[in-house]
Amino acid sequence: MWIALQTSLNRVLLAGQQQATSSKILETAAGQLLALVAFFAFPIIQYLLLKRFSKKEGDPELWYLPAYGFRLVIRNLPRRHTLSEIQYRAVIRKFVAAGAGASVATIQDEILIEREDFFLFAGTDQVLINFQVRGEHADDLVFVMTDKLGNELKSVRLDSFERLVCDYVAMLNNRFNFNVKLAKRVELQARSLANIWSELREDNVERSFEVDRIRNVG
Repeated sequence: MWIALQTSLNRVLLAGQQQATSSKILETAAGQLLALVAFFAFPIIQYLLLKRFSKKEGDPELWYLPAYGFRLVIRNLPRRHTLSEIQYRAVIRKFVAAGAGASVATIQDEILIEREDFFLFAGTDQVLINFQVRGEHADDLVFVMTDKLGNELKSVRLDSFERLVCDYVAMLNNRFNFNVKLAKRVELQARSLANIWSELREDNVERSFEVDRIRNVG
């Protein structure tokens, strides 16, 4: 009887040890799995947060300087980040209405400028295009592309196109080495430029103006 009791007790102790060992293995495996998930999830979450917070980085702004005219810029003057690998293009766009032989409208672009730049450091703006709106009357306004000092490079009647479109891409560099690519389009309607011209006739001072549309890509 004592032998049978001892055997049963040994079996109970052995089962307990096996259960404890299994629990330790499960705990170890669960800990390793959580560490693995955290290892891969942390950079992904960090990148997604940076992507979200970068939506306002590198936004365009339209500025008017009485001495030189308008400057459409990538605004980085008040920011703390550096942009790199910058590519940008500006076009004037008009729409040819649908008609006989063409059931859809046609978009026709004329490229004004297409360039690349290496860096845009904090505390500086990147000029996308310089221009003026000239004319004495609202029905004879001319869109004039200029250099930064207001010297004329190209001119076209304001009523000959619908909008000015600028596209640009850039890499937003940050301290975590998770660089985020920015891609944006900014649009200015020709009629908006005519309205701005009217405003400036009454108050010709340096200031910024709202653009018609900013589209974030990606």
